Amino acid sequence: MNLLTPGRAPCALVTDDDIIIRMFARESLEQAGWMVMEAENGIEACELFEKCPPDVVLLDVMMPGMDGFATCAALRRLPAGEHTPILIMTGLDDFESITKAYDAGATDFIIKPLNAMLLTHRIRYMVRASQVLRELRESQATLTQARDAAIEGARVKSEFLATMSHEIRTPMNGGLGMTDWLLDTPLTAEQLDCAQTIRSSGDALMVIINDILDFSKIESGKLSLELLDFDLSPFIDRVLALFGERAKRKGLVLTSRISQDVPTALCGDPASLQQILSNLLANAIKFSDHGTVSVLVELDQRPPEQRLEFPATRYGELPAQQDRVTHLRFSVSDNGIGIAPSAVSKLFQPFVQADGSTTRKYGGTGLGLAICKQLVELMGGHIGAESELGSGSVFRFTVPLQQQLLNNDKANQTT
Repeated sequence: MNLLTPGRAPCALVTDDDIIIRMFARESLEQAGWMVMEAENGIEACELFEKCPPDVVLLDVMMPGMDGFATCAALRRLPAGEHTPILIMTGLDDFESITKAYDAGATDFIIKPLNAMLLTHRIRYMVRASQVLRELRESQATLTQARDAAIEGARVKSEFLATMSHEIRTPMNGGLGMTDWLLDTPLTAEQLDCAQTIRSSGDALMVIINDILDFSKIESGKLSLELLDFDLSPFIDRVLALFGERAKRKGLVLTSRISQDVPTALCGDPASLQQILSNLLANAIKFSDHGTVSVLVELDQRPPEQRLEFPATRYGELPAQQDRVTHLRFSVSDNGIGIAPSAVSKLFQPFVQADGSTTRKYGGTGLGLAICKQLVELMGGHIGAESELGSGSVFRFTVPLQQQLLNNDKANQTT
């Protein structure tokens, strides 16, 4: 029965070995519009409850055989009794009995002799409160199911994207390889133009496929970091060299600078670091028609409490010493088209670009910056952007890296 459902009378189960109490409770409740069931003892109450679960139970404490505390506990163990309001009726106004009633699972208590008005108001309040709690629990269960379904859907989607990207990339590599072979053969001017178009289109498609593969791998939690030694200066030079020809074709100048106080013998995941820088450089070049694209590496000057710790467990091993960890800030700046302030906050969301015209003019999946954000956070850092429409952009990210052990320190670790 439901107290708040129009046209349906709520039902109460009154359990007491005193017939006078049962009659008084029945009369008070029936005058307030309730249906009433009666039980003389705890065993009978449990049997009636199983046959027709009431909206509320009134339960005496002192009963022969099975007292109110035991009956309350037994009702709570029944399938429909977990959340049904149970009001203990007791003439014992000591705190010990009240505490024992709550421990047994009682919702509230009322002192004998009963007051008709207080009884009906107390019961009505208990049932309303119970119904609100029940609806809240049902809503929480629905939300939990929806959340679990969304998580499972995202996992299945990521696995599907990863599988499809692999399946597409295999024939694409074959096609690009044959195109390279074709470009090395004697061709007419028209044939050469066609072959070069095939190659550039294939390269663009491979970028999209790789973005989807990387994104799905990160989303599914299958990407792991490697802890490798690398030298920062030649590392930056190698990354810039990958974009030298592309920048030259657009008349852009590529520059880099590493602050003097930055340690260059580092230990981390250079492949992930290269992917982050490559995505940022590719965007800077793509959206710039003049000027300079520059990379700056400097120490992160924020207070220590604002930095994240080196995520040792993501590299599969513990860090050697905390004093070996250095926090670096990488900046990639350009003189390109810039970004509207309202669009900056959306840049690192997957499948999002500044506006639709950007996608139509420059292409891309909108995954590059989302991948950067996830990789940076996986490495224990954070990323952000500053931009002014028409005046260029600066993308900055900070990551904690370890400094390499000196030769004598390595020798000490191996002995």
